[in-house]
Amino acid sequence: MEPITAAFGLACIAAGGGAGFWLKKVDERLTGVNETAVVLQQAQAAHFTHLNNEVATLQGQVQQMTDLVAALRATHPQMHGSILAHEIITALEKAQPEDQSIIGQALSALESLVSSISLEASVGDENLLTATSASLLGRLLAAFDSRDITPATLGLSPVAAHRLGHASLLLARFDWAESSFGLAYQSSPGNANILEALEHIALLKGDDEVRRHWLEARMTVHPDQPDLLRSHAHLLAKLGDAEAERDVLRLEALGVDTAADRSLLSGLRARAGSRSEALEAIEQALAEDPNQAPDWLSYAQLLNESGEAGKAHQAVERCLELDRQNGEAWGLLAQLLAPHSNRSKEALKAATHAVALDAGGTDLVFLKSDLQFTEGKVAEAEETLEKALLKDPANAELRARMAGRKLITGEYEAAQKLLDNTPFGIDHALLHVVEGRLHLVLCDRARDGTGQTDASLLANAVSSFEGALKLNRELGVAWLGLARTKRLLKDLEGATEDINRAMRLLPDQDPSASIEAALLAVEMGDLPSASKHIDAADVRGNAPTVSYVRGNIAIGEGRFQQALEHFTATLDAEPNHIRARLNRCSTYLVLNEPAKALDDSQILIDLAPQLMLAFLRRSESLRHLGEWSRALEDLKHV
Repeated sequence: MEPITAAFGLACIAAGGGAGFWLKKVDERLTGVNETAVVLQQAQAAHFTHLNNEVATLQGQVQQMTDLVAALRATHPQMHGSILAHEIITALEKAQPEDQSIIGQALSALESLVSSISLEASVGDENLLTATSASLLGRLLAAFDSRDITPATLGLSPVAAHRLGHASLLLARFDWAESSFGLAYQSSPGNANILEALEHIALLKGDDEVRRHWLEARMTVHPDQPDLLRSHAHLLAKLGDAEAERDVLRLEALGVDTAADRSLLSGLRARAGSRSEALEAIEQALAEDPNQAPDWLSYAQLLNESGEAGKAHQAVERCLELDRQNGEAWGLLAQLLAPHSNRSKEALKAATHAVALDAGGTDLVFLKSDLQFTEGKVAEAEETLEKALLKDPANAELRARMAGRKLITGEYEAAQKLLDNTPFGIDHALLHVVEGRLHLVLCDRARDGTGQTDASLLANAVSSFEGALKLNRELGVAWLGLARTKRLLKDLEGATEDINRAMRLLPDQDPSASIEAALLAVEMGDLPSASKHIDAADVRGNAPTVSYVRGNIAIGEGRFQQALEHFTATLDAEPNHIRARLNRCSTYLVLNEPAKALDDSQILIDLAPQLMLAFLRRSESLRHLGEWSRALEDLKHV
């Protein structure tokens, strides 16, 4: 065999052997892969079987949970309502305003939230809803408000409206509560629970007239219920209705009246002017229960009003034995002791207690200050007023009376400062009165009596007094100030009308109206009437001003020496009285005493540099004394 052929043969045998070996290996691998695939298929089949079993188990558990939640929602309406409300609120907040389909669902949610509330629930009960339900209901009502939905437009049933009323009351949503109970009332106008709720809402809102309406509606259902009769009596007493006495008498007829009821009856009779009956009622109440401090205080007040100060003192002392912290009792004790100069220290102690307990108001603050002044504690008296004003800067009456006192003592700048420091938004008729009086005082230093400059100077005073009367048409001191201003403006007819009104409004013991009436009569030339009025004022005090008016009357009657004595008496008490000094200066000139007239005119110029009449009187005095050059200078100045 040829070598090439042999080599080729061997190569073919080798290639065939290699191919066979490779095919064998491939076959073995394929067999392994097939076996692995079978194993994997079996494993996957087992896995899927297990997975299906687990899913089926999970589905069963989920179904159980779903059934449980459904059962809980079915058996717990509040929970169902809360879940539903949350879903509806979320949808309602996201819905467009024109989408009305959500309203029906919201109504269902609302009814679910309040479904657990009893129709006989106690009014004002704070345990009607859980915290969650209350929060959701608040959100739902706010969502309704944003869409201008009200109980009337929501389509509530009477029962749901009744329940919603209680829930809204719990949330302090009085608008929803009142509207909801109103809807329920239309269906059941005799329902005691609804009537009680409506009365309670009126009480919380402070509307006494509406409360009276619903309270009387409740009384038609239960006419003899003692608590209703008492509430009605107290409400009518607060409103000043004399019918309150009838309720107390009904309690007495029912045999259920108490000492407190008889105390109320006493107060009602005292208010009505039946003081003897009031005393009898309060004495009966004290006989039954002598340990009621308020009754002893009422008894003391009635005795004081009846003029029995001694018995009133004993009664108020008994009140303080029972209640040492009764500020009104301390105040009354201070008032009873104040007129007795030998007991001013005790009165001051009582007034101090009353003021410390915030009792008696502005009157007690001033009484304490006056008593301190009486005891020689001038700085402390002033400090009492300043502390009271610092504690309550919005107390317009206190501020006005303090400014008025500054006017009387001639501290005009201090009075003006008090008025200027009035807090913004605070207004009171007395503030306007004091402002008007301050304008009058300042005008006295500049007006010339011609009516020309006077009109411009007094315009502010007129405005102030008219401002006071806009706030209180029955304020006598405002009419008095306006009368004086009109007299100074020569509007005698208007001044007469105003002074008559002031005299009707001011207390009889106030001499100021009689003094002004006397000055007006002098201005009108009616000296007999002026004397009559000033005699009445003299009985009531105010000696300096009375002397001033008597001086004017004496001038009108030509009694210049007596007029001089009266003006001097006024100036001895009030050295800064401008018009009294001006009139005395003129009287000195009439009596040919120019040197004394010159002294008065110089004092006037020092007090009121803008008063041209003072320069004129000095010029006249200088001419009488022969000092022509100086007299001419004053005339040129005028």
